[in-house]
Amino acid sequence: MGATLGIPALAAATTWVTLTAWRDFVAQPSSYLDGLAVVAVVVAGLGTLLRWRGAPRAVTVLAQAVAVAALVCYQVTGSPVFVGAPGAELWGSLEVAVDSARTFAAPIGPGAPPVWPLLLVSGAGFLLLVDVVAATLRRVPGAGLVLLAVYAVPSGLLEDGPGAAPFAVAALGFLLMLHLDSREGLRRWGRGVGPSGDDVRWVRTNPVLDAARAGAGRIGVGATVLALAVPAFIPTLGVDLLDLGNRSGDGDIRIRKPVADMRRDLERDVDIPMLTVETDDPSPSYLRISVLHRFTGQEWSSGDRDVAREDKADGELPAPAGMTTAVPRRSYAYEVRVTEDFDSTWLPTQFPAAAVTAEGDWRFDPDTMDFLAADDGDTRDLTYRMIGLEPRYGTDGRFFRDAATGAVPDDMLELPDSLPEMVRALAREVTDEATNDYERALLLQRWFRRDGGFVYDLRRAPDGTGNNTLEAFLSEDGRVGYCEQYASAMAVMARTLGIPARVAVGFLEPDRISPTTWEYSSHDLHAWPELYFAGAGWVRFEPTPAGRVDAVPAYSRVAVGGDADSDDPAAGPGGAQPSESAPTAAPSVTPSTAPREAASGVDDGPAGASGRTILVLLAALAGAVIVAGASLGPRALRRRQRQRRLDDGPEQVWAELRATAADLRLDWPEGRSPAAVGEALGAHLTDHGGEDATSALARIVAEVERGRYARPGSVSTLERTTLREDAGTVTAALEASAGKAARRRATWAPLSVWSGGREPRR
Repeated sequence: MGATLGIPALAAATTWVTLTAWRDFVAQPSSYLDGLAVVAVVVAGLGTLLRWRGAPRAVTVLAQAVAVAALVCYQVTGSPVFVGAPGAELWGSLEVAVDSARTFAAPIGPGAPPVWPLLLVSGAGFLLLVDVVAATLRRVPGAGLVLLAVYAVPSGLLEDGPGAAPFAVAALGFLLMLHLDSREGLRRWGRGVGPSGDDVRWVRTNPVLDAARAGAGRIGVGATVLALAVPAFIPTLGVDLLDLGNRSGDGDIRIRKPVADMRRDLERDVDIPMLTVETDDPSPSYLRISVLHRFTGQEWSSGDRDVAREDKADGELPAPAGMTTAVPRRSYAYEVRVTEDFDSTWLPTQFPAAAVTAEGDWRFDPDTMDFLAADDGDTRDLTYRMIGLEPRYGTDGRFFRDAATGAVPDDMLELPDSLPEMVRALAREVTDEATNDYERALLLQRWFRRDGGFVYDLRRAPDGTGNNTLEAFLSEDGRVGYCEQYASAMAVMARTLGIPARVAVGFLEPDRISPTTWEYSSHDLHAWPELYFAGAGWVRFEPTPAGRVDAVPAYSRVAVGGDADSDDPAAGPGGAQPSESAPTAAPSVTPSTAPREAASGVDDGPAGASGRTILVLLAALAGAVIVAGASLGPRALRRRQRQRRLDDGPEQVWAELRATAADLRLDWPEGRSPAAVGEALGAHLTDHGGEDATSALARIVAEVERGRYARPGSVSTLERTTLREDAGTVTAALEASAGKAARRRATWAPLSVWSGGREPRR
């Protein structure tokens, strides 16, 4: 059986190496790679066993396909039954993944809807196909064509290509497969014939070399045909897969970092004119350049964007998302002339706006309504027109209702697990007296501008907006910064309270150079948060103190708890609302026609006509990678097991601590109370986790005992997020107490996968 296992095992390893060429399609390939390791072991192991037992080829392939389908369905849905409800759930996950792959540009990050189910299914299909061709049908050269097809696709779709390393290693593995195939074929002929020494005549007629030459010839012909066919075939499909390919496609846009550019321009000694605006707006202000909606814990970024071909700056725009038609509004016309000094791939526009018309391929993202250059264009010397809207929200808060679940994309609420707990606690403390999200937003703004003791100082402002900077900025001995820190901090704190939030970058106030002409310059660059409310939509708030911004809009100066934002005696730029006494009055100017429906962001033309076609193509492009060996299977299962337990209640967290102890070969007193077990574990925490780990373990023990021994109806006093954090602190301390060898064993060969977390015998 050992000889029978050679080609299948090598085929699995070679397939994995080849498919690593797709790693640049996703930001976190580990989300699906670990699961594919288990699939690889099942495909190679089950196929080897059935072939060794003499099963018919059809039976072998069918058994492998059923096993793979069950395993993939289990990893995606939690059930191995791939028909009925689990099958429908699996198909739904694939549809979501296909939409995400078509919508977002590579690499697809965690903020987008997950694509790992699609990659998992695609990878499993490739593993099965290569095994069938190479091991069951004994057509190793044919398997090489499959591997070559996988590698050929990123060469045409990724700008930098797939890299040489995967190809070189995969080529070596494939040559070894050819060698094994030729050697096994030679053995089937019988005992070797020829001299045992080095004989030139034998070398010239060696059957192994002849087989290798024959295989190489077939590969060369196949590779040539494929190299000619694939580039011609893919464009005829009319599909820009993963929004990559040439730069005129839907999504491959080089996004410059607006925040970094903003600080650079603000710190210049010379104030450089950027653009002039001709408008009937008596007091123009906030001109938005871009929106940053993804917070990674290190920075705010614009993330992956949806810029479909039909969403162009060629006239009317969709109605503002979330804003009810009952909101009174006034419209103003703007003609913008950009100087040659303002070089941006983002188009400055009013928000909200009813229409934008600009030459070139400028497209908007329906979720954020900012405009990006979809080609090599930029804003230099550009002239364009737009109609901006000024909503009149009034001061009674009637349009500011709490957002419903699912009203905005999930990434407008996402926060990294590494966010310091003090940020969440501070947000709750500052907004303690609020009764709804609108009041929470008002209190946050008032705290930054007045109550919190913050100071605006560009020169003393820290760099960046990451977790460390945020924590230092919000601490009592910090609280000095510029608009970047204020906008970021308020947006993050709003998200901790469940309010959708993002950061906008643009211009603050222009200088008036004639009755209807205004000029924005580099020193007018600014950042501010936008928060979402049902009825009002996305609304600007202004946390930056009066040292930079003297006043705020009237709708954000509403009293909470009898105390308004009294440092702003009047509404700020763009915030004056003379008609607030009659908020239902009709707007004085309205667009001539109703705005068109908001675009879905997905091209529904020929490229989107067939979901099955997209699925098949994406399968051909998938980064289905497996680890060569069974070690990653237990590791993947253990990781998923840990995530599920930590997301559950005290008993599951307790089970995770037990599993961690088993993996690290630490004693777990069997049959003892949680307190007794806690004492035993505490001995490992003293020197490695300190008081934090000891206190975290004590809280977990208390929650477990409360759940087991308290009277029915007792309420847990520890929030689930805190319980998860405590578990992370304790497990980290336990791992630190073990040696390197123990940690390696726990990672690659976790006992708890087999023992269910029971105590190991020492």
